[in-house]
Amino acid sequence: MKHYNKISLSIAALVFTTSAQAVTLDIRHEYKHHAKQHATRVKVSDSIDNFYYGLESKFASEKREDGSQPAMGNLERGDSEIDWGFKFKLDDNWYIQPGMPIAFGDGKYTIKPQLRVGYKASSIPLTTALRYRREYSNYSEDSNDDYEQNKITFTMSYNHGKNKYWLEANYYRNEDKDIYNNTRENYDYILSAGRRMGSWFPYLEFADVSSSSSSDTRQLKTRVGLKYYY
Repeated sequence: MKHYNKISLSIAALVFTTSAQAVTLDIRHEYKHHAKQHATRVKVSDSIDNFYYGLESKFASEKREDGSQPAMGNLERGDSEIDWGFKFKLDDNWYIQPGMPIAFGDGKYTIKPQLRVGYKASSIPLTTALRYRREYSNYSEDSNDDYEQNKITFTMSYNHGKNKYWLEANYYRNEDKDIYNNTRENYDYILSAGRRMGSWFPYLEFADVSSSSSSDTRQLKTRVGLKYYY
């Protein structure tokens, strides 16, 4: 029961520490089909002029002996993240967006300085962006080694009426350890679609992700989410 209380307190903290103006609440559940793992994320975000910020918390069931995680079991809080940065418009089409998310969990924290360059087309409802992120992960225990990782993300989104479709591609390069198929490189792709219905925005995502750092096995990751705009 204490696990549920911790989750409730985390969600409440996200909601009540954020202003009630132009706030977005995003609840998302995911399932990794090969690993049979469920996980949920709750995020609250907002912006003031060119400054944006967000708070998120993840939680999942305790892992079984085979590594799988049921949808609703002995729920435990996972990592939390503070996301913040600035968005500067260069002209009617181009913008730059520096930021530095900070993630933290049990015995670990990660600093993620990043820079995004985006372009919004004038003639069609199309937006593209390229982001570089450098991740510095630090562990408080000697059983895990600190590491640094590079991440390049390309995104493209298209709006058609109330519908939105978007694509995301990620490339990872770890400086200190193997992360996929006994190499220090990895990648994933995400295809998503959603529809705006008043203040609500339900969406669905399908991703091709790796399963292990020591094999080339890939797996489908399905996400179902719901955003609410205050």
